[in-house]
Amino acid sequence: MKTCILCPTLLTVLATFHLNAAIITGPITNPANSHDYYLLTPNTWTASEAEAEQLGGTLAIISDVGEQEWVSSTFAGYGGTNHNLWIGMHRIRPGGTWVWVTGAPVNYSNWERGQPDNNGGNESFVHMFCRLENRIPGTWNDLTDTTSIDGVPICGVVEVPGKSNEKTLSSKEKALLGKWYYAGKAENSCRIAGTENELYIINESNFAGRAVITPEGNLFVASWRLRGEIVKDKILWSNGTWWSRAANDYESAAGKGTADVEGLDRAAGKHYDTPVLQ
Repeated sequence: MKTCILCPTLLTVLATFHLNAAIITGPITNPANSHDYYLLTPNTWTASEAEAEQLGGTLAIISDVGEQEWVSSTFAGYGGTNHNLWIGMHRIRPGGTWVWVTGAPVNYSNWERGQPDNNGGNESFVHMFCRLENRIPGTWNDLTDTTSIDGVPICGVVEVPGKSNEKTLSSKEKALLGKWYYAGKAENSCRIAGTENELYIINESNFAGRAVITPEGNLFVASWRLRGEIVKDKILWSNGTWWSRAANDYESAAGKGTADVEGLDRAAGKHYDTPVLQ
């Protein structure tokens, strides 16, 4: 019998802060893989991924040419209207390698000619082109976190895998479950919670975001564009904040406030100066 880990707490948080995903159509089942798909209203990649997580999935993970053709033909011209389509490929950091939001291996791609080009140095998200003049429908392009291109809106395509495709949490993911403390302060408790197959970060303000472990062993919360380096009993976030597994009075120990990274320098003996992801 399968059980959920911290499921009641997690469901309460997600229900409280539901993003009210705007759905144009779905679920539509792909007969080739039995996954359900949704087409969302136009939005940025980040907002679309957050909405996808509320539906129990992510932006679409295109695994082969068959899925590529099905997604493009089903949604790019849905309802007689052109839609460019966000999919679940992105860069975790500007100029970094392309990865799927689930951490799945990148075994297939369908880039437009000359793409990806990282125009302007900040194109970290991938969409499919719809059928337009001078564009090959279904091909991929890298773009900033925007809502349209060529005057045509970009809509997220959500993929929700079937039960037979669900993975279980790894031992590393399970080891992160439980209470954490923002800046090591007892009054700023946070949590890492999970179902039997998904990991969620719940911050000190009780907002939740789905997280994955990257191939480098770091946490990544796609809907927040936030990366976390796991260092012993601490998580060092890319926005300059940090969590500790235990509540400690670093202010007394260091003689100075520790809501910033400088306090962690004294507590951990090492400096981490990671900029906020763009």
